[in-house]
Amino acid sequence: MWKKRILCLVLVLCAAMVMTACKQKEVYPTEPAAAPQQQQPAEQQDPQQIFSEPEKSEEIDWDNGSYNPAQEENSEDYEDLYDDTAAASAGDAATALPAMKGEYAGATPVLIDPIDAPTATPLPPLSFTFDTYTAEKLRLSFKGPANWIADDSSADTFTLTNPDAGMDYAAVLSIHLEPVDKNLSKDELKKEVINRLNKLASDGFSKFERSNTAGRKFMNTDGVYANYTASIVEGRQTIKVAGRMIIACVNKTLYILHVSYPRGYAKEYIENDQSVYNMFRHSVKTISN
Repeated sequence: MWKKRILCLVLVLCAAMVMTACKQKEVYPTEPAAAPQQQQPAEQQDPQQIFSEPEKSEEIDWDNGSYNPAQEENSEDYEDLYDDTAAASAGDAATALPAMKGEYAGATPVLIDPIDAPTATPLPPLSFTFDTYTAEKLRLSFKGPANWIADDSSADTFTLTNPDAGMDYAAVLSIHLEPVDKNLSKDELKKEVINRLNKLASDGFSKFERSNTAGRKFMNTDGVYANYTASIVEGRQTIKVAGRMIIACVNKTLYILHVSYPRGYAKEYIENDQSVYNMFRHSVKTISN
């Protein structure tokens, strides 16, 4: 009897254990989780595909030799001898604004206001009184700035130099005579001026720009002249100068007048009626033996 009861109890316990196991959650094997997809960085576009690099515009040279010094002259004895059409066209082209590329056509150009630039220090006023000088060796007399230093040591050149120590460049007026085989034509005088200024350009200047040539009466005959601007570097200082050279031929002799001066004083040295250059040109006379 007791054996049957024990057996039933065992069967009941076994049934309870089976039912408990059935109630547990069945766990199924899972597939390995896919690795998170790495976000691909956006493809970096080549800047050249968006904006093409603007071409480097040709540097504008405002003093490129196309300037005609004759525009400064307004008196009756002016004659424009050499109106170089090609040079004038080149000058016009040099001043044209570079073309804007298509991708920048809608952009507003930014202008540099010259008012924002540092104001240049005004040059001190300059005026001259004139005395008559006699170049005995050249058989000439003329009016030049009073109290300038005269040098007549050369047999073919007479020089006046401004002694003002306040100037960064000492202005010089020189008259040089040189015999030639014949009386030169205007075209030959033009070449003479150009050759002499080209030679002057290599005489210690860091920069030298020559104008076109033009005609002007000098020594009572047709002369040819040209202007120039130049720079001299001394240490950390850049000295800016300018000048004019005119040549005439009389009786197989070249008369070469050269005036160099601190740039910025063009009116006082070559432009005004009372300038150093014009006072010499209007007053020069030959001295009879």
